[in-house]
Amino acid sequence: MKIMKKLKYLFTVYLLLAAGSGLFAYKFDFVTVGDVVKEIRSAYGKLDSYQANFTIESERHGKRMLQKGVIRFKNSDRIVMDFYQPSNQKIVSNGKTMWIYIPSMNVVAEQDLNSGAGLFSSGSKSGLNSLFSKYHYRFASKEQPETMKDGSKRYTLELKQKESRSGYREINLQVDENYFITMAQGVTSTGKKVSIVLTDIKKNLDLPESIFKFDVPARAGVLKNPMMSEE
Repeated sequence: MKIMKKLKYLFTVYLLLAAGSGLFAYKFDFVTVGDVVKEIRSAYGKLDSYQANFTIESERHGKRMLQKGVIRFKNSDRIVMDFYQPSNQKIVSNGKTMWIYIPSMNVVAEQDLNSGAGLFSSGSKSGLNSLFSKYHYRFASKEQPETMKDGSKRYTLELKQKESRSGYREINLQVDENYFITMAQGVTSTGKKVSIVLTDIKKNLDLPESIFKFDVPARAGVLKNPMMSEE
């Protein structure tokens, strides 16, 4: 039970990141939220690759968890997340299969991403289309782009599910002046809150294919397709 809770939490984190992994465009020159979403969709996939530091905070029933690491993304649909908190934890996706390695439990989850296991598939384009087709969206405030505490400007969007289902009931996004998502906050149908912040973002790097391959560690237990929802 403890292993499944851990795997489902990490899968939820992966889905939230995968949904916004390729959002990249131009300048703040739009008026309506519909204009912003249209331009995000049209620009989607233009980003060849990126690398960023991530911080993940989650909270449920007063229990908090903090995780940190580095995420690397490359078209099409490849992601690797190397955690240094907790040490050596890893999530890898080659676009068709995702592996979650939890060294403290000596377990690897191997998930077929074509099986409809989550609201957002691993494919960034399909994930984004699903996001805006299954959620109502609006600006979070009248002032857009909104001025943040550090003086920077961000578009802030609020998304809510059109129909009640498992997964993220609400999602809040912050998008920087280059139309890259720097923060995503999600609330699941069971009340779990997950916040993901990306910093030190570097784009269009020459990332080697080898980092998106995963070899199951010796003696690690393997769970095949354990995720049935985003919860």
